[in-house]
Amino acid sequence: MAGAQDAVPVSGDQLGTGKGVEETNAQLSLFGGGDENGGIYGGAPSLTIPLGDNGGLQLDGIAGVVADDVGFAGGAAQLFYRDPQKFMVGVVGAGYYIDSYAQYTVAGISEYYLDNITLEATVGYTTGKVLPDQAYGRVGLSIYTNPNLRLGGGLSYSETNEFGGDIQIEALLTDIPGMALFATGAFDNAGATGYGGVRFYFNSGTNLMSDDRTKQASGGPTLIDIQRKLLRQNFFMTDPIGFGLRQISRAGGATKPGGDDYGDITPPPPPPPANTCADLICTVQDTVGQLADQTLISPITDLINGLVDPAGGTLSALTGPLADLTNAGSGALGALTDVVQGLVGTNDSALTPLIDALNTVLQGLSGGADPTQITDQLAALPGADQLTGLLGGLLP
Repeated sequence: MAGAQDAVPVSGDQLGTGKGVEETNAQLSLFGGGDENGGIYGGAPSLTIPLGDNGGLQLDGIAGVVADDVGFAGGAAQLFYRDPQKFMVGVVGAGYYIDSYAQYTVAGISEYYLDNITLEATVGYTTGKVLPDQAYGRVGLSIYTNPNLRLGGGLSYSETNEFGGDIQIEALLTDIPGMALFATGAFDNAGATGYGGVRFYFNSGTNLMSDDRTKQASGGPTLIDIQRKLLRQNFFMTDPIGFGLRQISRAGGATKPGGDDYGDITPPPPPPPANTCADLICTVQDTVGQLADQTLISPITDLINGLVDPAGGTLSALTGPLADLTNAGSGALGALTDVVQGLVGTNDSALTPLIDALNTVLQGLSGGADPTQITDQLAALPGADQLTGLLGGLLP
């Protein structure tokens, strides 16, 4: 960003007709970052078209990935009136789609120009499947410390996100006409998002294919010129919390198992622990191990494993083919393993509470506990109402 310090002052000869949009032009932002939901990366293109002397229409797009692997895409249209020496007012319609959820907004936008300071305001209403219907707003300012370096920030509020804020920095590089570096941080009631990247501006004053690196210093548009006389920031990049990348990231995180609730999105439950046993031999080994764990008969587990382990047991010549035959995924008798695992061998098998209870009794007897202590331990197990009476009656 140090290259921005060599910028020339804003000149009336650069873009001095006073129109709201001097010419048709475009921009492209490539970004990457992350937050508590995971990684963020993508791109955001825009096309700006003049409408008369002071009007403009800007079409924005955005697409990428949030929460490491959740794809999203969105679009916006900004219709505005601008006097580049005084103010800008306009309206925006926008929406984005992530996973199976869509969210939309209509917003009013405004800017007021005080020399090298821009005052900003957005008030909008959002509806869709991500957030409940609600209003939101943001006030902010940008300071151009020199014509090619912008420092910005804002405060926002909505019912779901409560109070939040953002800080932004952008520097237009004088050595590469039309290329800028930017970074943004945003925080709300659940955490913070940070991202940065590179932004390309395409207009008659910049040509990224040119080998003339002195072009901008000799009269190309500066950053303050570009943002007041040629285009507006991509709508999804201006307010990360109200309707931008912070909101999209939180929505993406909420679509993943084990994520945090966000608005109207409730994460699916995390998948059950993977069952490492895929065949009947392994299921029997696990069941015996669960029954004998931390008891006097635990050596039996080692004995059985030494005999039947398909990978190296004494009887592997027999148990190896049997394990292949009963493999739940590929064996001819895989259905038999599924039936057995419905009874034993997994955390949610039908007889798991009984096996846990028997293990508790064996542990108690191995440790010399009296029947009352064993019964108390049984009472703490799931499904203990039936098991306590049955096993407690068998105890001496």
